[in-house]
Amino acid sequence: MINNSPIHTRTVLVPGGTGNVGEGIVRALLSAGATVVVPSRSADRSNALRGLIGPGDSDRLVSVVAAYDTFESAAALAEIVEAESGDLTDVVALVGGWWAGKPLWEVSSEEWQQVFVSPATTGVALARAFLPLLNEAGTYTTIAGFSALTPEVGSGPVSMQGAAQLMMRRVLSAEVQDGPRINDVMLGPIINRSRPQGRRNWLTADQVGEVLLRIITDPDVRDTLVDVQGLSAFESFLKS
Repeated sequence: MINNSPIHTRTVLVPGGTGNVGEGIVRALLSAGATVVVPSRSADRSNALRGLIGPGDSDRLVSVVAAYDTFESAAALAEIVEAESGDLTDVVALVGGWWAGKPLWEVSSEEWQQVFVSPATTGVALARAFLPLLNEAGTYTTIAGFSALTPEVGSGPVSMQGAAQLMMRRVLSAEVQDGPRINDVMLGPIINRSRPQGRRNWLTADQVGEVLLRIITDPDVRDTLVDVQGLSAFESFLKS
């Protein structure tokens, strides 16, 4: 494996980095030596993340209190990041979350907006704002859940939003071509601080971070759906 550049020279934006899976990604990147920028509309969540990371690596954790769920707010965030953090090299976008409860024909307008429209808009807003800041050695990675490929009963809007996200990545790859490397990571259930117990083949949030570290530093990973829904797939990917 030949690295694009040493990880300690890279600045990675992680929208969603204050969440359960995001925490593991942020910790892995910081531990490897990257500078990590984590935006959040909540200062309390930003401070909580800094406490979870600990003092050893938190000097390279840049917290930005800002929204990014509209075209306008994402563009404003990009201006802040560019002004305060120098050259951005990579983006890891964690957008959306889990939702369940009813068949698709019973979903309310408010639920549709929350579970499908808002995450889809956020995903495009982030790509629109930050892809132009990345050069050909950069990376843009989205995180998808297993329901994007497998319809989940009672979670139709989540499955549909995940599928739309996968197609967004394919469209971006086709349009960017020789620019930054654009990839997806497909996850199964993840062991994290809110769910410390799980099945033997589940990944931890920190192992998800190892996957992102490999994607960022390996120039051969391009235009790829990196499927790491279990430990065997995770181990195969790291060894490949």
